[in-house]
Amino acid sequence: MINIELSNIPEPKKIVVYHTGALGDLLVSTAALFEVTTMFPSSEITIIGCDLWKEVILPLNWPNIKNIIITNKNFKSLEIWKPCDQLLSWKLLKKQKSLRKVLSNYSLSIDFRTESLRFAYQAFFAKIPIRIGASKSKLAKVFFTHFTLIKNKSEIHERDRYLKILSSINENYIEQKIKFWEKNGLPALKWFPKNHFLTNNSTKNILINPTASIREKAWCSSRFRELALILKDNSYNVKIIGSPKETGWLKEVALDDFEIIQPNTIIDLIDIVKQSHLLITNTSSMQFIAAGTSTPTLTLMGSASPQRWGCLGEGSYCIKNECKNIKIKKIFIRKKEIAKQQEVNAYNNITVNLVLDKINQVFIN
Repeated sequence: MINIELSNIPEPKKIVVYHTGALGDLLVSTAALFEVTTMFPSSEITIIGCDLWKEVILPLNWPNIKNIIITNKNFKSLEIWKPCDQLLSWKLLKKQKSLRKVLSNYSLSIDFRTESLRFAYQAFFAKIPIRIGASKSKLAKVFFTHFTLIKNKSEIHERDRYLKILSSINENYIEQKIKFWEKNGLPALKWFPKNHFLTNNSTKNILINPTASIREKAWCSSRFRELALILKDNSYNVKIIGSPKETGWLKEVALDDFEIIQPNTIIDLIDIVKQSHLLITNTSSMQFIAAGTSTPTLTLMGSASPQRWGCLGEGSYCIKNECKNIKIKKIFIRKKEIAKQQEVNAYNNITVNLVLDKINQVFIN
């Protein structure tokens, strides 16, 4: 039954989708998740993965998703969550110990984790009739009824990589949807009433997110501050945004000149980003929050590939100033240290004037 069009197969009653990772990994997979709900509109869908899913998926926006199962990578403990009555959050339903027992209730599984076969192994031995997945290895094909081989040298965005996992269901449909999401970025993370949107367009609100997972993967604070001061002098309303754990870093940019915003939840963050006219950020998950709110974004990129990790949606731009790889003088140096130095070098190559020019381009368009 390899790669039979699922349009010829009765719609399954229950579908399980497995995916875990950092916030950015989950956000870029929402386009593929949206297409699953579109292709199977009458099916009940369960997500299995990490705790972050409870913040990314708002039940009101995703009526097909009936459960989220939180587990670790070894599937030793399972927490089954269901939507609260108001459909604005999730509540714990029960705990389970056996993943295979849970999986026995499903007739179709989709594995978004192409680097690991942990879930594929479980779905295979749970005898789920239809199992969809992808891998760089042809040997993985045995675990799936519908399989997509990932080309090693293909340079596509992570969002599109997740979409291509679904191409074994209906290749023509997915190719059309890849073009659709190139224009539209990511699905809406939250529904907003009309009165939520900005009414005063004379003053442009700009959010600056100067942080990253590590210092080497960020534009230096002094340049962010210089940029913010110039924007303020040009009558832009600038605010500095980041997580509650990044107070010191945010203060380096803001000092006493700018308001600092530190949302406690992803939903709060979505509300704030939606109220802005532009987000300026390093290569981080914040750019995908913006894509899920249709907020224009300028992403400053170090050595990461814009084709794979760049911002999404029309009106958003990546800023990357190509530079030669630095020469390492030390003989013995770890690859991670080389990568860090290359990141620093790449970010140092981005000038304040280059960013200002791109900001003007965003607002002119």
